Amino acid sequence: MILINGCSFTEIENTWVDELQKKKPVEYIKNAATSGASNTLIRRKVYYYLNETSKKHEVKYAIIQWTTIDRWDYPIFVDEEKSKTFSRMDMHPERINKINYMCNGTDTFGYGKDFYEKYYSIYGAVIETLENIYHTQQYLESVGVPYKMITIGNLFDIDASMEKLIELQTTNVALQKGNYANLKTQKNIIDKLEDYENSWYEVNNIKSLLNKIDFTKFLFTDNVNIYGFGGGIIEWFLNKNEKLIGGGGHPSKEQHQNFFEEFLWDKIKNEIDAVT
Repeated sequence: MILINGCSFTEIENTWVDELQKKKPVEYIKNAATSGASNTLIRRKVYYYLNETSKKHEVKYAIIQWTTIDRWDYPIFVDEEKSKTFSRMDMHPERINKINYMCNGTDTFGYGKDFYEKYYSIYGAVIETLENIYHTQQYLESVGVPYKMITIGNLFDIDASMEKLIELQTTNVALQKGNYANLKTQKNIIDKLEDYENSWYEVNNIKSLLNKIDFTKFLFTDNVNIYGFGGGIIEWFLNKNEKLIGGGGHPSKEQHQNFFEEFLWDKIKNEIDAVT
């Protein structure tokens, strides 16, 4: 089967994946993408499907879409009290008294508020993202699964500072709330890294991770290169002077169709045909 994973830019309905399902039988495709997913959850889901899937549905190819670097998630035991403020519990009461992930995207005011106020750093977001990418590549290569990676946008050209994340969630401008296109720095996020205490904590691995990641496995939508990272889905539309009109800073169904047909399909067609 073809394993697909990512955030809401790749989830089950009204995304570019719908177009892939027109090319291949639905039973060949497993879309594990989740709205609001963090890169950590995306990594863990890839590992799960590579190890828990039966031979009948063995993963033959993978397309992984990485999301913004700021998203934090953690497996939380949600009891009755926590369920009063935990994301989506009102719609899914069967999840109460179980371990849950938040899957709440950029959420500096919700259940993760304390984390963002007390613990969040750009440095932490960068190194965690790079670790997620590197280890996912290692998982896939260790079992011989061919793959390609895409991104929501240029991960190093999205301003993930707290000031900008709060602005993203509080703006009253039409079509701008949650629109990550507004966080493009035109520089790079590395310039905003906080100073690191090198004399004690001997784990400053950002440079080595950048050297280890295989960027040839990425399908970037432009020729910008910020420490290896190029454009993602967002830039594909911005470079065509198109606004994202699908609501909440997302492409519309038609825009997703165009992205797939005009950019993505030709770049993955031969590899997918070879395994299906």
